[in-house]
Amino acid sequence: MPSPFRSRVRVGFTVVELLVVLAIIILLVGILLVGLTQAAGSAQAAQTRFLMNSMAAGLVQFKRDHGYLPPVLGDGSQFGGAGTPNNLPGWSRDVILAPAWSPNDPGGPAIAGRQAWFSLTSPAEYLLGYGNRTGDGYGLVGSISDAPVDSPGYFETPTLGFRAPGGDGAWGAVFNPRQGFESLTGVYAARNPGNANLPYVSDPSGGSSANNTLVRGRIFGPYLELKDENLLGGLRPDGSISRPEDPDYDIRPKVILDYWGTPIRYYRNPYNGGDPAAVTRSLDLSDVFALRPWSFEEGVLVEGVADANGDRSSSSQLQSGEFALMSLGADRRETPGTRVDESEFNRDNIVEIGP
Repeated sequence: MPSPFRSRVRVGFTVVELLVVLAIIILLVGILLVGLTQAAGSAQAAQTRFLMNSMAAGLVQFKRDHGYLPPVLGDGSQFGGAGTPNNLPGWSRDVILAPAWSPNDPGGPAIAGRQAWFSLTSPAEYLLGYGNRTGDGYGLVGSISDAPVDSPGYFETPTLGFRAPGGDGAWGAVFNPRQGFESLTGVYAARNPGNANLPYVSDPSGGSSANNTLVRGRIFGPYLELKDENLLGGLRPDGSISRPEDPDYDIRPKVILDYWGTPIRYYRNPYNGGDPAAVTRSLDLSDVFALRPWSFEEGVLVEGVADANGDRSSSSQLQSGEFALMSLGADRRETPGTRVDESEFNRDNIVEIGP
């Protein structure tokens, strides 16, 4: 006898069950994305540290070869110098002298100036030597297009490397500037490689108004091998970075980038006048707040000048170091006036101290 009741057979999920499954999937995807992001960030940090370690080794070798560490290059107009027009290739390649201060009492302006005394362009300039002939003396000084095809300089088409930067570290721009630039020492366009004493070149990228003078001597560098072209960028006047596919890439001063695409900064101890070998120990690297560690290991804590929070904590490594390299880390930001900042921009700064 057939039952008067039919059994109900489930053929699907309820709405509640679907929502629960969907929530579980979203949670798992979120956990996976967080894990992948953390892994990618850790890999970028590790790669950046390796790059900066290689840069530090190159700087040590540079000093062995030339007797001094590379000078600090930047836009001279920002430090009271003549500077170069922002739309010319020389921007950010002028020699920047350290801000003046009294060794016994640096004072607030000098301490603030010390935080800003670093270079974005020095690493690429002196570790790679990508520069124009009129800027570093590699081969012919002047336009290659005007050189006799059978001349020695014609065959030295520069890729990487440079002639010795001279006693001032700037190819004569400080100690023996090019004719017409005697009153504008340290400016990029005043560089006088090989003491050729050439007339002013209005636009070094075009090689105009320059005589073809062959500079002889050893070629130095490159001191660093960049296997990834994405680690080299061109610095625009507004601080943005041009890439090899951009039309203005060739004329821009070059910077070495970390694995987040931000220029790596170069700091060194101050020097007197235009002589990069005449090092002074006043306001050393331990007095640069953004270089100071977020936390300290046992036995490395020393005191430097006070930051905006009155914090004097610094490290013995910075105090004894000759130069430092810094990446702004994943957040690409820093707070220059303090060591520990509320926004924690300085927390992920990566610092390499040398030698």
